[in-house]
Amino acid sequence: MLLASSSDDVSLGIALIIGLGVLGQWTASRLKIPSVLVLLTGGIVVGPVLGIIDPATDIGPALFPAVSLAVGLLLFEGGLGLKLDRLQQGRQVVIRLVTLGALITWIIGAFTVWMLFDVTRAEAGLIGAILVVSGPTVVIPLLQLARPREPSASILRWEGIVIDPIGATLAIVMLDTLINPADPAAAAIAIAITLGAGTIVGGIGAWVALMGLGRHLIPDRLHNPALLAIAVAAFAVANLIAPEAGLMATTAMGLILANQHRVPAGEITTFSEDLGHIILGTLFITLGALVDLDAVIDVLPRVAILLAVLVFIARPATVFASTLGTDVPGPDRRFMAWMAPRGIVAAAVATVFSTEIEEETGQPLDELVPVVFAVVILTVALYGLTAVAAARRTRVAKAKPLGLAIVSNHAVGMELADVLASHDITVLLIAPDRRTQRQALERGILSYSDPLGDPRLEEALEGLGIAEAVLITDEPNFASLASHHLVSLLGRANVHCVSTDGPDLQLRHAFGDETFDSLTDGSAVLDVLPAEQLTDRHRALLVLGGDQRAEVVDAAAPTEGLIISAYRGYEPPVPEVIPEGPVCD
Repeated sequence: MLLASSSDDVSLGIALIIGLGVLGQWTASRLKIPSVLVLLTGGIVVGPVLGIIDPATDIGPALFPAVSLAVGLLLFEGGLGLKLDRLQQGRQVVIRLVTLGALITWIIGAFTVWMLFDVTRAEAGLIGAILVVSGPTVVIPLLQLARPREPSASILRWEGIVIDPIGATLAIVMLDTLINPADPAAAAIAIAITLGAGTIVGGIGAWVALMGLGRHLIPDRLHNPALLAIAVAAFAVANLIAPEAGLMATTAMGLILANQHRVPAGEITTFSEDLGHIILGTLFITLGALVDLDAVIDVLPRVAILLAVLVFIARPATVFASTLGTDVPGPDRRFMAWMAPRGIVAAAVATVFSTEIEEETGQPLDELVPVVFAVVILTVALYGLTAVAAARRTRVAKAKPLGLAIVSNHAVGMELADVLASHDITVLLIAPDRRTQRQALERGILSYSDPLGDPRLEEALEGLGIAEAVLITDEPNFASLASHHLVSLLGRANVHCVSTDGPDLQLRHAFGDETFDSLTDGSAVLDVLPAEQLTDRHRALLVLGGDQRAEVVDAAAPTEGLIISAYRGYEPPVPEVIPEGPVCD
């Protein structure tokens, strides 16, 4: 991208796009709204509204190849999360959605475009094919916010990632048909070549990665750079074989790596999510800045009708046909029937194809870009504002995580977990030894017994609804390992640690001025009482909320609520001493 120009304006524009992408995601997290909605709005404001940035001019001809590569990397990252063992119930549904469902969406969308706009049937078919694409750039953030249960969560995630290369391939075939009319057999062959080339190249890329990792040819510090380089190479090679086959290559590579058993999953899934967040923010800011507001406003009334057809006819018909005869529950079907946003891939493909059509035919397809952009904007707004409500209304939303994980190598951790369980607080004890785990089982306390690096830890935390964790341990290795995995799963802000003499784990402090030594020296007993009854002999540890949640006390003593505290007022009774007296014979 930087090679497009050496001017300071290009550097400033790129820096602004990346900065706004990160700022938009931070703002969305604070406001608890979909990040794609904030990012798209921000891009429109700094682009067509204020005219601060113009990616097409600032970056130049490298823009859309860079966008395509960025989408390919997002698909690779998304593919790394596609576990076949988590899709026991919905495999058949996913296959139908990306084949039969894509066909239904294409036919209905193309026919509606042909009826509403002044385009030929071939042009309508091209626009309809582009509108088949959904994409992880929108679907995954919405799923993270709405938190639907299984199987709808996995089905939608799989569909959102796999449909991108399939929809893009269909669009390429329709573009070739529009420019150089061909028979259906040739179109089918073109689709097979594109998808086949992408799958083969992606498989080769996965094999190269596994050889390097499995034989320890790649140092640990280079795992992420090596995987990134291999994914980029697979994308480029596949595109040389067939246009847009790179999207299929990166998707296939991520999918294969996620489901192999030769290399431990931890060595592969460490592919940095930070890069994914930067790409996501950059793409949507760029998309918003590329919008031609006048053209979009001009087609908006007709696009509103098109959107209604896609949302209320095409998507329900697609889900109905894809779930017919399966055991997917009705609520999950209704939620999936509502979720079909369009993302950056559709907008990027439309822009690139618009240029190619004008160059090849000499006649621009004026409706292509504004129609697709308008659909993307409206679907992002519609589903971004309704995804959470739809998940709750269809009753597929998982309960809000409220539980607490106690990570401890001492009996006080067991006692604390016991008190929490007795007050109906969801608690999970994570202990390093089998003996403590057996004792927890005898007390009826849920405990985690598998290795901390095992994927089942994530399943246990998610299944129980664990929101936070507190470490009560003086074993540095155990504490370091536990904090590493829990921070990656729960977030650093949700992992607390009691002070010890060991190394500082850079976690949030727990239990006020209590330390591990003072908590485990036997001088204190756990007590539960209202905050107003706390004395100077009590040290508040946790606050029990009315919503069945325990809040970890960090520094200031709480002033209200039911408190679990360490009490040091206990004094054992002094044995009565019988005074000496006369001894009777």
